[in-house]
Amino acid sequence: MIKLIQLIIIIFMSVLASKGQQLHAQSLTIFYGDNKTIQDCRVISVSEFDVTVEYVPFLPGVHTRRSLSLAEITGIREFSRANRYSPCLVVLGSFIGIKFFFKGRGSIDEMTWSERLATWLDTPLNFITTISVGGAVGYLAGHYLLGGNRELIVLEKSSNSEKQSILAEYIDLP
Repeated sequence: MIKLIQLIIIIFMSVLASKGQQLHAQSLTIFYGDNKTIQDCRVISVSEFDVTVEYVPFLPGVHTRRSLSLAEITGIREFSRANRYSPCLVVLGSFIGIKFFFKGRGSIDEMTWSERLATWLDTPLNFITTISVGGAVGYLAGHYLLGGNRELIVLEKSSNSEKQSILAEYIDLP
């Protein structure tokens, strides 16, 4: 059973690694005007002079469409899948760390008082270490295999046609 779980994890990570660089953002953060942002938005359409985006302002499930001038847009940043799935992989990594690498202490009845005093922190420190290292490995695997954080694309000095071609890649039809 343990070999089957390890095989499934290896296959899952291999598939993520092969698809990692091909994944596109699910949503964007658009920077416009004087340090204004629209976070977690989707590009609906891009024309010669403006871009239409859809986002959730306050209430979940209520989508708002907004049209922005291309001249106002100063930059975009992708929200990658790594930001969404890395916490799950942290928990998975911590679970694997505890399941396979956590070593419990031997019987306390066989120890002398000095041995008990000297080793009283071994079990909690080993537990914390396996959780931390397993979670870090899970996070790094998810972060890098899913594409990591996307860079900020600065569009401040770009022309409208360049902005249009860059934003056209992110058009997401509902």
